[in-house]
Amino acid sequence: MQAVPIAKELVLVGGGHSHVTVLRQLGMNPIPGLSITLLSPDTRTPYSGMLPGLIAGHYEEEDVYIDLVPLCRFAGARFIRCRIDAIDPLLQTVRTAGRPDFRYDILSIDIGITPLLDVVPGARGNVIPVKPITGFLKEWYAFIKRVAWGQPGKVGFVGSGAGGVELCLAVYHRLCQDFAPQFHGLEWHLFSDGDDILNDYPKAVRNKFRKTLEERGINIHHQYRVVCVRDHTLISMNGDQMTLDEIFWVTSASSPDWLADTGLKLNEHGFICTRSTLQTQNHPNVFAVGDIAHLIDNPRPKAGVFAVRQGPVLVDNIRRLLEKKTLRQFKPQSEFLSLISTGDKYAVASRNGLNVGGGWVWRWKDWIDQRFMRRYNDLPVMQVEPGTGLLADFDQQMHCGGCGSKVSAELLTQVLDDLVPVVRDDAALFRVPEGKIMLHSVDFFRSVTDDPYELAQVAVTHALSDIYAMGGQPVTALAIVTVPYGKPPVIQSLLQQIMAGAKFQLDQDNVALVGGHTTEGAELTIGFSVNGIVDDDQVLHKSGMQKDQSIILTKALGTGTLFAADMQYKAQGMWIEMALRSMKRSNQEASQILKEFNVSACTDVTGFGLAGHLQEMMDASHCGVCLDLDKLPVLKGSNYTMIELDIRSTLHAGNRQSASQIPLSDHQNYELLFDPQTSGGLLASIPSELARDCVQSLTTAGYPNAAIIGRVTGGYSLSFTRADPFMDG
Repeated sequence: MQAVPIAKELVLVGGGHSHVTVLRQLGMNPIPGLSITLLSPDTRTPYSGMLPGLIAGHYEEEDVYIDLVPLCRFAGARFIRCRIDAIDPLLQTVRTAGRPDFRYDILSIDIGITPLLDVVPGARGNVIPVKPITGFLKEWYAFIKRVAWGQPGKVGFVGSGAGGVELCLAVYHRLCQDFAPQFHGLEWHLFSDGDDILNDYPKAVRNKFRKTLEERGINIHHQYRVVCVRDHTLISMNGDQMTLDEIFWVTSASSPDWLADTGLKLNEHGFICTRSTLQTQNHPNVFAVGDIAHLIDNPRPKAGVFAVRQGPVLVDNIRRLLEKKTLRQFKPQSEFLSLISTGDKYAVASRNGLNVGGGWVWRWKDWIDQRFMRRYNDLPVMQVEPGTGLLADFDQQMHCGGCGSKVSAELLTQVLDDLVPVVRDDAALFRVPEGKIMLHSVDFFRSVTDDPYELAQVAVTHALSDIYAMGGQPVTALAIVTVPYGKPPVIQSLLQQIMAGAKFQLDQDNVALVGGHTTEGAELTIGFSVNGIVDDDQVLHKSGMQKDQSIILTKALGTGTLFAADMQYKAQGMWIEMALRSMKRSNQEASQILKEFNVSACTDVTGFGLAGHLQEMMDASHCGVCLDLDKLPVLKGSNYTMIELDIRSTLHAGNRQSASQIPLSDHQNYELLFDPQTSGGLLASIPSELARDCVQSLTTAGYPNAAIIGRVTGGYSLSFTRADPFMDG
């Protein structure tokens, strides 16, 4: 069946509270023909409502983050980690650092706000701003270390709104609980630029929190508008001065500077002016939500509750705009439930002039917050229609991309043995005059990541690896690309991303892109046909292992299971990011270093898994290998997805069956032997006396997971050990 062509492109800038709602709802009820791209500088987004609980010690860091990568996978959206440089509403493009512009038909902006530091001389670099939260947490952990060392004496909080008061009480509680000796030597100060704290709240709430602060010995400074920070000294408009060791900054925030050049209508504070439909004032195909937006007809405070409530209206209006229907109006409530905690597990609820406090209120708040997070982190299980009739024998798991989409080693061997009954290396050999040999190789696979730029980088690295595995230098490449069906502007934008990513990666390896072929198909696939050269006497084969040599692997294992889990939106974004970083790392330098240390046999680890490629080397070299499973380098998260989630690439079973002579083991790394790798590392044998120095050189060159994983034996089979003098260090 032909895939649905791409008709329109929706680009979401920022992973704020409204956009996570859009992604979830479009995942539940997709719009056929709509391509979705999320641009964000981070793989996860924090939920600000749980920040005080994290600071107070009631939550772990992972509890307060929504992972954007599996959420995008669930929504069928591309996740692109990048920094936004500019938006051009006339050309309908978004500019990001270091890659081609992204075009859009509909754009939505939910980027949050940044601390207002530059308007106060000396603030930047001398205070700890609470926004953005990711940056704040790095500062927070550094602050905790200083407290442990007994350095701070006076701690101050600038800002007496709900955020400032709640943060002050949370920090107080955390230090009281965890740092008793240091805690008793601290002075606490809260600075308000008005006559009271919590000015937007009823008098009863203000009185309650003022009393709580006073009971805990926290000094409140009224009418203290900070106009300058000099050497950790706060200077007020009235000339008052207070020197502090630590300053937390919880005041008004601003918009990023680049918004001023977009042509979008902004208010006097730099926030995007929007209508009640959430569309920007002067560009109806551009939406803005959350703290970055200013509702013209109904201005509201910068509070996460409004961003959360804007989400359903935003996704509905995106759908309505595409269908050319009348858009909905967003009507923010004039009164909303406010829940403020006191650091300990006690909170105060306030709405419509009424307020109530207690431990049960904190538990209620916790239940609300946890329910919100579960909506985005515990995504519905993928439902795959079971096969019927002739299709009933097929596994219901989604077929893997990358090298997981290859046919199994056993099936390929059966076919090729009838055609080419010889030992097969990683690239075809073609002899040319004057002692040179030409190497030819081709690799082509389905997408493992929805970022076309990054996918092209991985595809290039993967294709060139065969040449490096044989000791050669790639010189030219032909691109082979299948793009999804879509309208010409969509395809043009997609191809720009692909070819820019390919060109960037090829340039890193000094390889010329000399042409290629592009077709349309059901899904995005990228490949490269590569030509390389090598001196006649420098060719590396699989058939060169010698007894008592050490076996070295240059990259960690686990891409197959990680991306299989990613397809089921069960892999953490940081795991996928680290895997992609490894997959984009060229094997060029690794090949050169291995040659410097007298490598005698080499291959690259790809679709057949470590066991399959190691078996090829043993068969070709007529020897055995003793492998140390403890020493196998493993990508973060891969053991969890393999063992705890029992998620494996569709090629895993075929690889395991092909390597049926390999002994069984209950070691946690055992199943990773059969995990198909996309753009994996080089597997090489070198003299054992050079092995440790070789690994050190690889590590220094940027292969942090390079390791000695075994030694060559005189037998003809694979065996396991967990302690071996050849692998010491």
